[in-house]
Amino acid sequence: MVAAHYPNTHVNNILWPLISIMIIVAEEFKFDYPFSRYRALREQKADSSPMTLQEVKRFLDYVESAWYDYFLLRFMTGMRSCKVHGLQLKHIDFDHRLIKVRQNVVNGEIIDVKTPKSRRDLPINDILSSSLERITATLTEPDGFLFTNDAGEPLDTRYIGKQIWHPTLKRAGLKTRRPYETRHTAAVLHLAAHENPLYVSQLLGHSNTRLLFEIYAPYVFNAARNDGSAFSDLMRSGGVIKSD
Repeated sequence: MVAAHYPNTHVNNILWPLISIMIIVAEEFKFDYPFSRYRALREQKADSSPMTLQEVKRFLDYVESAWYDYFLLRFMTGMRSCKVHGLQLKHIDFDHRLIKVRQNVVNGEIIDVKTPKSRRDLPINDILSSSLERITATLTEPDGFLFTNDAGEPLDTRYIGKQIWHPTLKRAGLKTRRPYETRHTAAVLHLAAHENPLYVSQLLGHSNTRLLFEIYAPYVFNAARNDGSAFSDLMRSGGVIKSD
């Protein structure tokens, strides 16, 4: 019989709740629990798989029209699912052209964002402005959610992945990847468009630009088709390189 191999993340998700309960019981009834010093298995981070600009276009061409603006928002802002699902009409400031990130929806529960970097205001450009006007056109109450299920409740992240994201990838003939890749895609395309890295970091809620260069640099080179020619042109225009 061959033993099944489970990823460390799966093992940690099962063991940690059980061990935590047993630790509490051991403290309550004063007995030694051998796993009290257990340390979680090291989890390997999933490789990034951002979309190219052409893949984003193809995805949006194939996604159901009711979900077009939802995914456009995710591709353009890099917002996590839980934060997009927590957006209410009161968080959209059309006067100052800002999206106010203030809360998450996790397992159906509304939770305020915890860190100053997470609590941030995202600029609304012309494309997003038109999209958000379509989304909010039927909302009248400030507490109305921008995106809901058929019952009028906040969206569930698993539902989006299973029922919308993966079926759309399949119809569009795109490779399978996590819905979280909308965030990576937004980062890469902003950098490829030569947006200031500091601005992109603030958009994503990062504390600094280090993560941008560690994770996204290889993808940006491809997206922007950078091959050093821009630097060569600069050197020539500055008279550093002699003309033939």
